[in-house]
Amino acid sequence: MTKRISVSIPDLTHEKLQIWADIEGTSLADLAAYLLRREVEIAEKEGKLKYPDENANKNPQS
Repeated sequence: MTKRISVSIPDLTHEKLQIWADIEGTSLADLAAYLLRREVEIAEKEGKLKYPDENANKNPQS
């Protein structure tokens, strides 16, 4: 499943991203999605992005 988001970026950033997308032969939206996925992966590897412990409330001690 995919989700859509809307972001506002400066004109110059848009122009640079469009040039990059053209060089890569992809759409601006696909390039932006790739860059966001890559940054999330980097944040996870660097420990900057933490998730709640999924097992914390599954088997509470009585």
